Amino acid sequence: MLIALSYGGGCLQGKCLNLKEQIDLFQRTVLSDLSKHFKSSYDLSEYLSKSIFILSIGSNDYINNYLQPNLYKTSKHYPPQPFAQLLVDALSQSFERLYSLGARKIVMFEIGPIGCIPSITRKVGNKHNGQCVEEINQIVSLFNQRLPALFKNLTSTLQGSTFVLGQANFLGYDAIKHPSKYGLTDSKTPCCTTWENGTSGCIPLLPPCPHADQNFFWDAFHLTETVCSVIATRCFNDASFCSPFNIKQLIQL
Repeated sequence: MLIALSYGGGCLQGKCLNLKEQIDLFQRTVLSDLSKHFKSSYDLSEYLSKSIFILSIGSNDYINNYLQPNLYKTSKHYPPQPFAQLLVDALSQSFERLYSLGARKIVMFEIGPIGCIPSITRKVGNKHNGQCVEEINQIVSLFNQRLPALFKNLTSTLQGSTFVLGQANFLGYDAIKHPSKYGLTDSKTPCCTTWENGTSGCIPLLPPCPHADQNFFWDAFHLTETVCSVIATRCFNDASFCSPFNIKQLIQL
């Protein structure tokens, strides 16, 4: 039996799978792999209804598209609020598709404070001198602010569904501003050695920082395992962080 699956939220050799492609892979899993392990479609549906689907998505739509005006024209065509709504509408359709494939318990995390990631704060010529770019955080907040209403609407229209929102933005911002509260000593510098003044991914084969468990950022974009563990633990136990249910409560539904 399949216990845990990841559908390519990362990138390999420059190829990133968008959410549609990831759901395509899940559909293939349901139809080709999972179905043969159950005696009936009802048993499969019961299994899927008890499974927990976790999504952390949306950052790349900003980091690698909307905030790259020299490469993409998206920000010229869409002001921040219409763009946020565009993403939410697409997300709603994806959730409806997941539901049609059997998903009932869905957890999604907010986009984090990407105005604070090194790839943005450490750019050459950046006037913010390594500090968070609050204008970007405000743009991203327009997306996060729309998620509660989206989940409320989906819960009311998709019978038997439960949507949980992980408030990763506040926790991430708080940890960046007050790292010692979370056992961290560095919330600005990438742990690994990167290209271009710390604004890229890790340089292959070079050693990382000696105490990665004390850093917030692994590279110019991603969190360290320590920070991810804090987020996961809070979501598992704290219904004020992952609401309206934490993971332990969600399992019992």
